[in-house]
Amino acid sequence: MHPALKPVSRRCHRPSRRIVPAVLRPAFTLTVCIPALAVCAHAASSSTGCTRLSGLKLRHTTIAQAVAVPAGPITLNGPFGIHSVRLPSFCRVSGAIAPVPGSTIGFEVWLPLANWNGRYEGVGNGGLAGNISYEALADALRSGYAAASTDTGHKGMMMNGEWALGHPQRIIDYGYRAVHEMTVKAKAIITAFYGSPASYSYWNGCSEGGSQALSEAQRYPSDYNGILAGAPANYMVHLQAGGNWISQAIHEDPASFIPASKLPAIQKAVLAQCDAADGVRDGILEDPRTCHFNPGTMICDAAGGPDCLTRAQADGLRKIYDGARNPRTGQLVFPGYMRGGEAGWALWIAGDHVPPRNLQHGISVQFFQNFVFNNPDWDWKTFDFDKDVAFADKKAGAITNHIDPNLSAFKRHGGRLLQYHGWSDPAISPLNSINYFESVQRRMGNTSGFYRLFMIPGMEHCGGGPGASRFDHMAVIRDWVEKNEAPDRIVAGRPGRTHPLCPYPQIATYSGSGSTDDAASYTCALPPDRPAANGH
Repeated sequence: MHPALKPVSRRCHRPSRRIVPAVLRPAFTLTVCIPALAVCAHAASSSTGCTRLSGLKLRHTTIAQAVAVPAGPITLNGPFGIHSVRLPSFCRVSGAIAPVPGSTIGFEVWLPLANWNGRYEGVGNGGLAGNISYEALADALRSGYAAASTDTGHKGMMMNGEWALGHPQRIIDYGYRAVHEMTVKAKAIITAFYGSPASYSYWNGCSEGGSQALSEAQRYPSDYNGILAGAPANYMVHLQAGGNWISQAIHEDPASFIPASKLPAIQKAVLAQCDAADGVRDGILEDPRTCHFNPGTMICDAAGGPDCLTRAQADGLRKIYDGARNPRTGQLVFPGYMRGGEAGWALWIAGDHVPPRNLQHGISVQFFQNFVFNNPDWDWKTFDFDKDVAFADKKAGAITNHIDPNLSAFKRHGGRLLQYHGWSDPAISPLNSINYFESVQRRMGNTSGFYRLFMIPGMEHCGGGPGASRFDHMAVIRDWVEKNEAPDRIVAGRPGRTHPLCPYPQIATYSGSGSTDDAASYTCALPPDRPAANGH
């Protein structure tokens, strides 16, 4: 027996008999170690069983390869380049699904050859997708999950939307169909390989992956038992309109351009006014909505020094804070970005290039050129925040917006949804998460039994930033699903600090004694004056 395939227990027996459709019945038999749900198979049978998956017949599906990968380093070619990771032994299955003409959904399923924990984890994408999420697959595999990822029906970099031009089926795949198709096929492959289905299914995604999470809960409520939705891009049309709003606010007119070099000075001025308001001066705002810093206080002269703003720059910054609005009705199109996290805006919002190259601008332009207006020469400076938002909603909203507040079917299924968002996110306004969460509560009442939102002070987009934001996401959702232990408080960490994350609308409140870098010094409580969120 290969060392990597050594079973964790010898107390193995055949799985209980169950009816499995003929198309899913494996041509081989594996036994299961019940205590740890680990595969109890000799190397030869596991390797052979993996290879035989290439002949598995699934509807609208072609399996291109099924190979056993030994434990050790593996080279992955992802959206950020080629890199090597060390992984346990696994069966790597890749293929394509073609549910309708014009659709080709690439996918991979990674199956542990030893120490499978009996669970399935679907992992999400970022931006406009176009790649298998190899790093997320690797993380899931190392934790013992059978895992799957999809390219969402096209190949390309996450900022490139040219694949959508003239291809409506690809847009549908990206919008919602690919993840569901991948999920159905991954579950079938897991059943075929292990001889029984996964005991629980989980979704884990942030950004576009968070949008995919909410799409699954809304459209396919029985696909997953537990769903992690991080910083979801679920209001896609309006998110991209919000990106265009920022471009017009500080990039269209050179006078209003805010260079990245000024961002630390802006944040310093914000913190000088607002940091101590939450009772702790730590460089982080517990709830930035309570801060009403006025950019006009930084105006110093027409030229604008390194630590101050011109009037045009201050006006542009104010528009970023306020969010995109319809100029005719005043209605909010997409909420603004938070005070206190400006130092992290360079990659997404500010940048140092004219014309702009920041990520938010690039994705917004690609979306409207290829998803909405079908014109690769469309000029972002012509965008009308009245008629063009309405047109885009009509053209692409039903496919790419995932804002349905009715999660009753997901609740009936017994699903659990954990949503989280960093207060300092420069890519997707954190108020977008609050707006969706509150829309569900208005529709369904108290959701604490199945859906909770955690706002993370100081965290940027899906991670990073000065806040304590690291925690075992999968352990939290797993305990909620499998043990009915709802998360009333999550302790997150960073080097030198721990801090509690509280279920919204509660916030962490310093007790007045003990280290401010110790989560034990805080309690979760409702704020005395609860700020109002920006509604849709």
